[in-house]
Amino acid sequence: MWIHSEEELLLPHGLYDEDGVCHRAAVLRSLTGNQEALLGGARRVELSALLEACLSRIGGYEQPSRAHVEALTRGDRDFLALRLRRSLFGDRLSLVVTCVNPACSARADLDLEIDALAPEREEPSPEYLDVPTPGGLARVREPTGADDRALSRIGGSRNERAAELWSRLLIDLDGRGPLSARGWLELAAPVRHSIALGLSEGSAAPDLGVATACPSCGASMQLTLDPLALLVRELRQGSERLIAEVHCLSWAYGWSEADILALPRPRRWRYLELVRRQMEGRPLVDGWS
Repeated sequence: MWIHSEEELLLPHGLYDEDGVCHRAAVLRSLTGNQEALLGGARRVELSALLEACLSRIGGYEQPSRAHVEALTRGDRDFLALRLRRSLFGDRLSLVVTCVNPACSARADLDLEIDALAPEREEPSPEYLDVPTPGGLARVREPTGADDRALSRIGGSRNERAAELWSRLLIDLDGRGPLSARGWLELAAPVRHSIALGLSEGSAAPDLGVATACPSCGASMQLTLDPLALLVRELRQGSERLIAEVHCLSWAYGWSEADILALPRPRRWRYLELVRRQMEGRPLVDGWS
């Protein structure tokens, strides 16, 4: 059986259990070739399903279930998606952005580093945030995958869906307990603003908002990264390379397609490097004569 490449990391927020214990130490497996091929050809990819397949541990939870993955905050899920992308394609993230100025519309290259976008935090984040507001002290939590799944099943306008989300995130306001979606909409605007600002400033989530200036006209450009969309897009663009890797390894070793696709990318690329070195007449391992 092939051994998966794994990375140990600390989640920005972590998963709190019923006893208030925070589980932050996670182990993320690399995708196999089979998973890369499936994701690259899928019309729709669910982040929960992807993380369930790639996470082998979250703190004290071995082989986390879908429920564990959905209980993670949005920030932790985005963090894991970015780290998974880094394990496949490296730390550098190269994008092409189009100027928002209609008179310009120039394209510019934008290079980012995943380590800078999604750094590991040494200090744990609290399970809840206490935010002072004009209407009293508010206790809120960060949104999770379970919240997003629930919202995906709710109709209504954008404002109605946002109110439903905030009714889930607001645990208590000035000792009155949680509010309904209608109760959230009936709050004074300064109170709602204070709660939203406090959650934004106290969140452990990666900052996915990127600002840059157009090199041609100087216009300000802002974009919000979607880690899952970036990962899937690059897997689709690399589908032909995956076929070429299968061809090369099958030609060199006589392995079947199933055996090759069972390998995680780091292992495939290590064997491809050995094939290249042998064909070039170079030592297979540095330091060998």
